[in-house]
Amino acid sequence: MEIKREKIKKNSLEIPCVTFIPPKSRGIVVLVHGYGGMKEETIGLAWRIAEEGFITVAIDLRGHGENKLKLDGNILDDLDTAISYFKSYGNVTAVGHSLGGRLSLLSSADYAIGISPALNKNYSLETVRLLEENRDYRVRKSDCDVFKILNDLPIFQFDSNNSLVIYGSRDFPEIISECVKLDLKGFEVIEIDNALHNDIFLYEPTFKLVAKKLKEWYTE
Repeated sequence: MEIKREKIKKNSLEIPCVTFIPPKSRGIVVLVHGYGGMKEETIGLAWRIAEEGFITVAIDLRGHGENKLKLDGNILDDLDTAISYFKSYGNVTAVGHSLGGRLSLLSSADYAIGISPALNKNYSLETVRLLEENRDYRVRKSDCDVFKILNDLPIFQFDSNNSLVIYGSRDFPEIISECVKLDLKGFEVIEIDNALHNDIFLYEPTFKLVAKKLKEWYTE
């Protein structure tokens, strides 16, 4: 398997990424970290997806990792730029965690998997405190904080044929409540027992669910 550190340059943006290229490709997956994360955190999941035969691209969103832009309300442009760049190679699936999960579900990708997606517009004081204490220091921010960004993002419109939502039984209460609402509406939502919000994307059951869904979408 070939592994490359590179920058996607398109639409006047530069998106730092690590790309995993298997010997034979079924399709393309763009992988997106959560708030306060970076592409390096998602490399384990990227590797596992690439082992299933998908070109897998882990990116840095603006304000995070090696992306030089500060965090602002145009953050979805980073993901859509990466998706647009790779669409010339075939259908693209966006897979994201938390903030990245919300962005993946809203993106221009052909398919999307949201892992513990931050679908809410409002969050409790406790959730705000936890993010500020544990994640803010890793983010280069403009005047726009993540909660304003989440509030301003469009409401996700679920497509049962092209979307999957995964969340943990020990997730943030806001994440659980929104995922349960989708489940009750009959959409494809899967709860992973014992999984926590912060590391659900590193959990073996998550790997297996993502691989299973990708194989369904990209039948040979």
